[in-house]
Amino acid sequence: IFLGTCSMRPSHTRNVSGNAIRIGREWTIVDCGEGTQHQILKCSSHSRCTRISPGNITRILITHLHGDHCFGLPGLMCLIDNAVSATVNDSNRNANSSSRSQKKQTKRPRHGGGDEDNSSGDSNVDDGNDEGRSANVKSIVHIVGPRGLRNMVRAIMLSSCTGLSFRFRVDELWTERDIRQQQGSQQNSNGGAHFATVFGLANHPSEITGIVVHPGADSTWTIPTHPAGGPMASSWRLCAAPLQHTIDSVGYAFIEGPHRGSLNVTKALRDRLLTDENKTYQNGMGISNPLQLLGFLQKGESAAIKERGVVVQLNPGEYVSSPTPGRKLVVLGDTCDSRLLAGLAANADMIVHEATNAAIEEGETRDAVAKLAIVRGHSTPDAAGAFAQACGAKQLVLTHFSSRYKGDDSAESIAIMNRIVGQAVETFQSNSVVAAQDLMEIKLTAQKGPRDLVSPSAAMESAAAAADLYLRKAGQSF
Repeated sequence: IFLGTCSMRPSHTRNVSGNAIRIGREWTIVDCGEGTQHQILKCSSHSRCTRISPGNITRILITHLHGDHCFGLPGLMCLIDNAVSATVNDSNRNANSSSRSQKKQTKRPRHGGGDEDNSSGDSNVDDGNDEGRSANVKSIVHIVGPRGLRNMVRAIMLSSCTGLSFRFRVDELWTERDIRQQQGSQQNSNGGAHFATVFGLANHPSEITGIVVHPGADSTWTIPTHPAGGPMASSWRLCAAPLQHTIDSVGYAFIEGPHRGSLNVTKALRDRLLTDENKTYQNGMGISNPLQLLGFLQKGESAAIKERGVVVQLNPGEYVSSPTPGRKLVVLGDTCDSRLLAGLAANADMIVHEATNAAIEEGETRDAVAKLAIVRGHSTPDAAGAFAQACGAKQLVLTHFSSRYKGDDSAESIAIMNRIVGQAVETFQSNSVVAAQDLMEIKLTAQKGPRDLVSPSAAMESAAAAADLYLRKAGQSF
């Protein structure tokens, strides 16, 4: 769900950046501009999108620390707190209705938190309740973003004396430059200290000490799993890569594990399982129905049957088709060069890419608009399409539009957005391009059948060539 599709400041028809992604019953918010909590509340009454349960928001990923992408974070944390508090209080009242003193003992402190147990953060499991988390487990929100995010969260939540009824952990994605600065003089490229080191703050009472995530050899990060695990953590992995912008910016890749192949239950296989000899053998092994062995084969496990007096192992490879790739969603922050993300984005089912500026007004040329966008660290529809094409993506969704471009359903707005989409189609070489509107919802379905796959190295090579061509319009280079 696109919670905000405008750049820099909200307009009458668009809020600033925010995205909500549901995997199972867990919600992940990617970017959180001012007004994000209001947009989440709007989803409850909007006909075009699914209701977002604030109590089921388990992750918040920030692409960069410009205000239009993160100034809504404190408000969102308070919205989550209200949802979690209501669930906890309702459960406590039901469990302890006979004793007010017992209720006071089970409620968590709203401020200060000196009596909180900060020793564990490994027991959080979503109970599947769409209205909020279970009151019987501690709730944890996993927050991830560039260096400096942790200090920002602490400064706002501590200075406002905001207590939280859930736990949170802030993990920071450090670049090689950040690491060198920390180990050396801590001077940035302009000769001053990195803003994250200007002041230091103690942990918030509800905070679990976060992790500094170092990049791999390819400059990408593997995002640590949620502190409480959960269904999403077991079937998806999150990665990130740096983007070129005026400050540190990243793009996130949601990568699902492969789907198991389908089981081909032939008549011959059923007949082998249902012989009287095998039924007797399976009963002796504690299996009442031999067809239960199909479940073992489906999971990729061998199954023992008995035929003609001999125990035979059924090989799942003979009955189960090859696994199919899982889904991949890639969401970028602000960028004028995304080449370092291309390897992770290869063969993405959907890429969400900014398209801040476009040549729409009379007298504007694409090269002139591109030059202006690059100087400000942004992309045009052409650049977004070229990146998606290099990655072999199936679908491209454009967002983060200049406030000049309205996001309503008027004929004028639709005509302008169609022109923007058309510019991306030219370089993407596919019609699978969508211009996002606020509260638009897109479902990401698993792909079926063979696909032409692009290798990560080929995607990076093609993305680099496309980015070089784009940057040259402003006389810049990588």
